[in-house]
Amino acid sequence: MVFGMTSQPIIALMLSAIIGLCSQLKNIPQQTIVQRSVSTDKLVTVYTSMGTVATGVFGVSSLLMGILVDLLGVRIVFVFSGLLLLVISLIAFKNKRLFVLKS
Repeated sequence: MVFGMTSQPIIALMLSAIIGLCSQLKNIPQQTIVQRSVSTDKLVTVYTSMGTVATGVFGVSSLLMGILVDLLGVRIVFVFSGLLLLVISLIAFKNKRLFVLKS
């Protein structure tokens, strides 16, 4: 949300770097969970399915966000995206027991 509200390029660049770092910190455990919870023979299918769904969702959300940018402006859309990430984070935190691997 702060990224969408800043007009300073240096601050935007630093926030972008932080977002990238946090994204990677999320992806590593996520990939580990997938690899540990899926049998080796089904792993290719799972990754293919995840990629297909992610590509479809990216396309649709890019279209929707483009429409929202035209209607509301870039800053509002960045704040809206931040709020969506906050909601998803709260849902994931509330349901963190679903993400625990059983040995």
